[in-house]
Amino acid sequence: MDRWDALNNLFSKTGYTISKGYKIEAWEFGNELSGTGIGASVSADTYAKDVVKLNEIVDALYKNSNKKPSIMAPGGFFEQGWFAKLLKITGPGTLNTVSHHMYNLGAGVDHHLIEHILDPYYLSKVSKTFSSLSQTIQQNGPWASVWVENLVVLLTAVGFMYLDQLGMAAAYNTKVYCRQTLVGGHYSLLNTTTFVPNPDYYRQGC
Repeated sequence: MDRWDALNNLFSKTGYTISKGYKIEAWEFGNELSGTGIGASVSADTYAKDVVKLNEIVDALYKNSNKKPSIMAPGGFFEQGWFAKLLKITGPGTLNTVSHHMYNLGAGVDHHLIEHILDPYYLSKVSKTFSSLSQTIQQNGPWASVWVENLVVLLTAVGFMYLDQLGMAAAYNTKVYCRQTLVGGHYSLLNTTTFVPNPDYYRQGC
């Protein structure tokens, strides 16, 4: 039994959400495995073949459902060659959403964080990622939309960066922008001890 047989069996045995009719927006596997990865990585060829297999499993599981969840990948940092190969190998009809992470301010512990936030040149550097990803999708997978899954911010001053990046993402046709995280790390929306909302919590309704 290979790993996909094992995963298929797991889905079959734990199809609780399907049996209950719960709506799942999307399926995605792995975290930050693209390119050189963070501690671990998978080649674009292997990952793309796995995405195709995942899509087949989801197709089979949801064949009697009114709505099939989207397939998202890779949920990692953008590297042009890796992402291009992923789109070429998976082809149309498999990958609905290209998801990526952005930590241009790091984990929020930089001693020069405020300086970076208030520096227009520093903020504009991230446009290269948006632009390159947009071109990569247009050339290799125009059927796929773009989601930014992870962004980390906390300080009130980071609102400048956050809103700037939201506008930039929209300009490059990003469909969804997720703010990390509710609790945890140096950038949670809630205080990790008291669970009282941090200032950035209130910005999410903008």
